[in-house]
Amino acid sequence: MISKDHTQISLIDETVNTLDGNMDTSTATDGLSLIDKWLNRLEDVSDEATDDIAETLERLRPELDTAQRYNRVDNYQIANLLQDLIEQTRAIVATVEASAEQVELSQLIAVLENLHRQAVSRIE
Repeated sequence: MISKDHTQISLIDETVNTLDGNMDTSTATDGLSLIDKWLNRLEDVSDEATDDIAETLERLRPELDTAQRYNRVDNYQIANLLQDLIEQTRAIVATVEASAEQVELSQLIAVLENLHRQAVSRIE
């Protein structure tokens, strides 16, 4: 990740603002749009850490697509993928390159943790 990248900071802010709150029917639709934006962005800044995040997002995308199209949500799989994203994002936060984005990335982690808790609470 590139420090002080305004496009990236803007995308982090958009993600936080869009997904902050409770999961509902719009979460899958909004999540798909955000995943597509993140995959495009991560392709531009590709490195080992961001490649792992892109791979996780590529695995999360069909889960959200299924939830949106068929109203079938695999909360267990979604929770696992969100946990992976949390850990991968924490690893990014620990890098020197991310110093300019610490606040935004910390907010992103908090949103991911909230979504993870909601998914876990819905596992039957």
